Amino acid sequence: MANYPDSAITTDLNKTDSTIQRDTGMQLASPGVAKKSQAVSGIIFSTFLALHLLNTLFAVSGPDAYDGVQQLFRLIYQFMPIEVIILAALILHILTGLFRIFTEPKRQLSGRARLHRYTGFFLMLVIGGHITAVRGASWFFDVYPGFAGLAFSVQALPLYFYPYYFLLGLTGFYHGLNGLGIALARLGHPFRLTNHKLKYSTGAAGLSLVAVLLGLGGWLFDIADPAQSEFGKLALQLLQNL
Repeated sequence: MANYPDSAITTDLNKTDSTIQRDTGMQLASPGVAKKSQAVSGIIFSTFLALHLLNTLFAVSGPDAYDGVQQLFRLIYQFMPIEVIILAALILHILTGLFRIFTEPKRQLSGRARLHRYTGFFLMLVIGGHITAVRGASWFFDVYPGFAGLAFSVQALPLYFYPYYFLLGLTGFYHGLNGLGIALARLGHPFRLTNHKLKYSTGAAGLSLVAVLLGLGGWLFDIADPAQSEFGKLALQLLQNL
């Protein structure tokens, strides 16, 4: 019997394994496909995020302005087929992100890339609760939070919701803006803000969010008692039933 080097046997086995995987459709998802899927899903969700954050800015102008813009935007992103696409894009974006983290070789990340990843982790942890709180009331009780719902939350639990809304808005802004540049580059359309422009844009967003929170808290103008709103009454009733 002929003797073959171990390296030759290993090479033949590897070739056999790859041939079997190719012929039976058992190949793992391509990293390139995962990257492009993450990019496309990120762009779709970022479009919704931009409308959501733009709506938030109108809280500085008062309840009527905020609710009026939200009613207009809801005609777009809460139209059932579009809402399904947005939710599917969010789920795909999270799954492809986790897939890449666990399957791709570890590499040294820049400070900007680390911040992008950390903001993504934070958003991933809170997004389920945020969707449940915002859409659950309308899905199950036909009550939309609106300005009064946000004002009620910061009034009821200020030590929690003031920092929570600030971090949610700021991390969403940074992750969306920085991620948009990454996604477009992966799809062959280079677009990247310089570190200075990204820093100044995020700083401006942070200042805007402070003004938004002052508006929601009734520090900029008088607002009606949010506990007497439909959302406030629903929230109090649900809490009493716990």
